[in-house]
Amino acid sequence: MAGKGKHGFVRSVRRFFWLPREMPRRPAPVAPLVQAWLFCLVVGAFFAMVTWDEEVTTPSMMTVVVWVATLDEVIKGVRHRWPAFLTAWVVCWGLPFLLSAAVPALEDSLWGEFAAFAPATAASVATFIGITRLPQHRRL
Repeated sequence: MAGKGKHGFVRSVRRFFWLPREMPRRPAPVAPLVQAWLFCLVVGAFFAMVTWDEEVTTPSMMTVVVWVATLDEVIKGVRHRWPAFLTAWVVCWGLPFLLSAAVPALEDSLWGEFAAFAPATAASVATFIGITRLPQHRRL
C-alpha cells in the first residue's frame, strides 16, 4: 500500500470492477484454465476415493479450483470478464443439477457426484474461454 497514496485502495477496488478503457482486453488463455481443470479432476478423484464422510463434498472442492482459476483471469482483465465469469458459474452449478435430475443415482455416492461435476467443470471452463473469445464491441 505504500506508494499508492491516499486513495490507493479505492483505485484498486475500482480497477477490479471497472478496468480503464485504454487497457487492452485479451481472450482468456486456454492452457492455465485446462491445467486448473485437470487439477480439479485430481482433487475431486482424491476426495471421492479417500473421504468417507459425506460432509466434505467433492463437488465443492472441484468447483472452488475452477472458480479460483477463472477469477484469476477476471482479475487480469480478460475480454467480457464478468459475463463470462457469471455464465461459467451458472453452468458449473446448473449442469450437475440437470444431470442428477436425469440420473438420480448420481447423488448416492461420492463417485457419482464426481461423475456429475467432472463434465460440469469442463463445461464451465469451456464456457468461460468461449465467451472471452467473442469479439469486443468497438466504440465509434
